Amino acid sequence: MTSKREDGYHDLVSLFLRIPSMESLRITPLKQASCDRVRTLGLEIEGENILLRALRLAREAGFSVPFLDVEIQKNLPPGSGLGAGSGNGAALLQWLAANTPSPVWQQVARSTGADVSFLFSGAPLALVSGIGDVIEPLPCFPLSALVVFPGWKVGTKNAYGELDERCGGVYSKKESEARSETDALYKALVEGRPCGFLPNDLASALLERFPRYSELFVLFEELGYHAWGITGSGSAAFALSPKTRLPEVPWPSWVEQVIFLPSLF
Repeated sequence: MTSKREDGYHDLVSLFLRIPSMESLRITPLKQASCDRVRTLGLEIEGENILLRALRLAREAGFSVPFLDVEIQKNLPPGSGLGAGSGNGAALLQWLAANTPSPVWQQVARSTGADVSFLFSGAPLALVSGIGDVIEPLPCFPLSALVVFPGWKVGTKNAYGELDERCGGVYSKKESEARSETDALYKALVEGRPCGFLPNDLASALLERFPRYSELFVLFEELGYHAWGITGSGSAAFALSPKTRLPEVPWPSWVEQVIFLPSLF
């Protein structure tokens, strides 16, 4: 993080990586209806559903969008920091934009959520700045990922609120410094050099609250992964490497789900 804006959003510099879709939407236009219907299968979503926000903003932007019935097959737990909800919002906007192409859709994506711009863009890997809406695509390279979901959840607003309290409005890096750090990490990943724990300004509070993360990081290193960290505001942890196979692992009992992605690009 480099600063906090007056509107409450944070400016950042980060590497964003897209993983294969693990959820799906079934979209049906409603011929006779007075509102949208959004249903979730698998896992419950608390609060306003991002799909309803995306539809509202699309109409406010002047697009003629019929009322829709949208069924979400939800497979990734909310509060894990993977941006699954943002991905669903981006997928819905892509579906709408396919029928009425316009540069305005990117503005709608930005207003829908800070992570939605990247996911709407289609870039598999990018250096991202601003609030997440300034996207600089980067060349891909051989990479696999391991994502581990612990038994606890983290609220994004709570994570950012705690960061603000710790920083007192003064953030550790200027944008130029954050860019230099991110460029160096990207180069190390491309070259397959060990990086260890990847910087994340939200991680300090999470590591204090959930010290068991350290058990995962030890496992990641023992498995030969080059880099690891916490997904955004958490709670999932991840590891990166060119590895294409995952051996049997004695995961701690508090690990609820593990996803191995042998080839991201």
